Amino acid sequence: MKKRFPYYPIYIDIEDHAVLIVGGGVVCARKAETMMRYGGRVTIVSPEITDEIAAWERDNALVVHRKRYEEADLDGASIVIASTDDPCVNARVARDCRRRKVPVNVVDVTHLCEFIVPAIIEKGSIQIAISTGGKSPALGRTLKEDLQRTIGPEYAEVNDLLGTLRKEAKRILPRDTDRKRFFDGIIAAGVLEMLREGRKREAYEAVVRACEAAGVPHSQELQERLASAM
Repeated sequence: MKKRFPYYPIYIDIEDHAVLIVGGGVVCARKAETMMRYGGRVTIVSPEITDEIAAWERDNALVVHRKRYEEADLDGASIVIASTDDPCVNARVARDCRRRKVPVNVVDVTHLCEFIVPAIIEKGSIQIAISTGGKSPALGRTLKEDLQRTIGPEYAEVNDLLGTLRKEAKRILPRDTDRKRFFDGIIAAGVLEMLREGRKREAYEAVVRACEAAGVPHSQELQERLASAM
């Protein structure tokens, strides 16, 4: 069935959630590595597996069932990814998941997917997900490469610093509009540009002035960064 609407972007917590991957090839190994990196408890169902997957199994990083897929393999799964070399098996996995209302991704078969996996950029605490709606993974990779050259470490540095102010800002500035004005004002003061140019002390002093103007207490992290920049 042709989709009428685009996919809705969402970040989901998979830490300690059961992730089932049907298939044991190179693509499945890549998906397994990603899911483990985000804390998923990965189980792979496949008669054959790559050497990389076998090494993870030996290290108890994931579980492998060397067998053909059966619907019972879905028991307890929170998320399912299918990428076998048999289109009929992939379609059956998708059908079984939909019946059980388990989110499923069939790699490179968009019309069978309930979710698709974006290209991901990570710069410290900053994470950017890029999607072409399953239409052009190649373009998604190009966008990722372009953005990686644009997004520097200063974004994560500012993100982490503002995160240390958030609790006190919510206490002192209970209205959303006031908090928005406070945090937007810090960005507008040019702290990203200052950090990008190596003017750390100037950047931290700008944050301090914003805190003092709004009555928001300095966080310990801000004080430490200011002291280390002297």
